[in-house]
Amino acid sequence: MPADTSLLNAVRGNSKSVTICNKSLSTIPPLLCKVVSARQLILKNNKLKELPYELENLKDLQLVNLGNNHFEYLPLVLGCLPHIDTLHIFNNQLKELTGAVVERLVSCRILNANNNNIDQIPPEIRGMKSLQVLCMERNLVTTIPRDILSCLEITELHLGNNRIKELPRELGYLRNLKKLFVYKNEISEIPDEIGHCQSLQVLDVSCNLITMFPEGIYHCALKELHCDENPLLEHLPVLSQNVNDVLYLKELCARMILVSFKDRNSTLRKSATLRPDILNALKDAKKCVVCEQSYLYSWLECVHFVNAKSELKLNNKAGNIPIRACLCSYDCFYSEGHNYFAVSYPS
Repeated sequence: MPADTSLLNAVRGNSKSVTICNKSLSTIPPLLCKVVSARQLILKNNKLKELPYELENLKDLQLVNLGNNHFEYLPLVLGCLPHIDTLHIFNNQLKELTGAVVERLVSCRILNANNNNIDQIPPEIRGMKSLQVLCMERNLVTTIPRDILSCLEITELHLGNNRIKELPRELGYLRNLKKLFVYKNEISEIPDEIGHCQSLQVLDVSCNLITMFPEGIYHCALKELHCDENPLLEHLPVLSQNVNDVLYLKELCARMILVSFKDRNSTLRKSATLRPDILNALKDAKKCVVCEQSYLYSWLECVHFVNAKSELKLNNKAGNIPIRACLCSYDCFYSEGHNYFAVSYPS
């Protein structure tokens, strides 16, 4: 057979690459497991459901392409190949990313599992310390596990067209993240911590349930923002009634302590520093965008509308977008000289 002849030549010639595509293969030819010099194995567009354990002889494999086959689970033998750098297993019938395999892909930089039936990212992904690009578009994923935050080298997350409802706040720990694609999901809010992803250049949140963007978006290095087909708040005037602030005692005390921290000689400040529980609570304090005074538990959620292209210095047009802003009081809200609007949701 021509395939056997080419494999025999590959064995004899110490071939670095083996390609068997579009052959309707359902099993691997035994000769393939003897091409121990191979660094690339391309078996896409066949009918494979499993790989033989003898494939572990190909210890130098760096790229494995199993795209467009019939795999339902990651072949266990992949965990025995220590140098896999790139794994393509798109367009299969995967029900899961087998944790026992994933945790052993310690050298893998690129994992492409697009277009499968995977419903979760396994916790074992934390073992993929070298991972830079994760592609899992067109699956059934509902959550982004915090375990993925152990993959600090990630530069691209492709999770579009899934069933994700929430972006974890800890996403901000991925300081090397440059591209985040989460279009066509069920996400209603982008956490303010996205601003910690200061390398983020491309953000695609199209076709979700987002009403406004967080202030943290200003801290990203965005070049592209895609947000069409979201129920973004519109700049429409509505009647409002002047309301006086009534702050709870807990908030009043918190604000007094926060003010005291500006004075190094303050007795209140010195007393507060002796209470770890107080210091821990004050870590969540934020500043009013109008008066710049700090608040902790009580604030007024507002929004301002900006031209995304000019304000965020984008390369693409994204129109006017609403960005969340928090004010410490109604006094600040009713003061003059700012462009912040109270948020009004349709009933």
